[in-house]
Amino acid sequence: MKMNFLHRSVVLAGVITILLTAIPRRVKSQQDPIYTQYLTNLLTIQPAYAGISGVLSVSALSRAQWVGWEGAPNSNTFTAHLPVRSFNVGLGLSIVNDKWGPILQNGIYADYAYRLQLRPRTYLALGIKAGVNTYHARFTDLQLSDPLDPSFAQNVDFRLLPNVGVGVLWHSDIFFLGVSMPKLFKNSIVDDSDKKVYREILHFYGMGGYVFFLSDYLKFKPTFLYRWSEQTPSYVDFAGNLLFYDKVWFGVTYRLQNSYGLSFQFNVNSQLRFGYSLDLTTFHDRMVNSGTHEFTITYEFVNGHRNRRYAARYF
Repeated sequence: MKMNFLHRSVVLAGVITILLTAIPRRVKSQQDPIYTQYLTNLLTIQPAYAGISGVLSVSALSRAQWVGWEGAPNSNTFTAHLPVRSFNVGLGLSIVNDKWGPILQNGIYADYAYRLQLRPRTYLALGIKAGVNTYHARFTDLQLSDPLDPSFAQNVDFRLLPNVGVGVLWHSDIFFLGVSMPKLFKNSIVDDSDKKVYREILHFYGMGGYVFFLSDYLKFKPTFLYRWSEQTPSYVDFAGNLLFYDKVWFGVTYRLQNSYGLSFQFNVNSQLRFGYSLDLTTFHDRMVNSGTHEFTITYEFVNGHRNRRYAARYF
């Protein structure tokens, strides 16, 4: 048992190292929303996550970023997923609303995952997502130092941007490790003069976590999420959470060279749980904003008995 635990830990550490060192890093701006409690809505970026809970699971997340700073990002998501065919197949739905400054984006995606059993309680899930984003920009509402700047002379009306994504997730009841690319198409929007005003870019995600059983009533779960995208910052999120009596999660988070914060989650019962996180940036003066606040709620339809494959819900 100890050797199996050690072997898994070494493998997990090795794969994480490869993921973090093999992907190139470039910098500019972020296009897709960033979340602190990413495990609550992992389906938005990882289609292989669909059906992992073993029951119908619905979650909602609301994120107010950099509160007090005008035009700061505000994101809301809704996800729902469930298993079919005795856990081998998972189906999901993810809806994302994201607003920052004059830009408004909405997306709706359907997710499909096929789960292969590698050994008892250990699976490899292959996922695909397909859907559409809408993009809208009200540039004429901006107060510019140069009102005649042609780059902001006209709005961008609602445009439909179809896309597909893929993902792979290796998981059991106490660990997970995966990679995904939620958007494979580089959709573009051009104005009346055929000038490109917007282009979707590729995003790559690497993710992982492990649950350590410290005692009968205390567990420790370290997780990471790595993001790489073209011409944008590469971010690595590290989090460490303690679970007390399978009821209360309490943890700290750190986004490399970006922010740090605290997270809290309360399991009301086997079906309902709430979460909250507070982030403070490392690159803004405290007077610029009062931090980022994120609220989550998850409900699982157990129907009087737990038909999950796992005894507890760790991710």
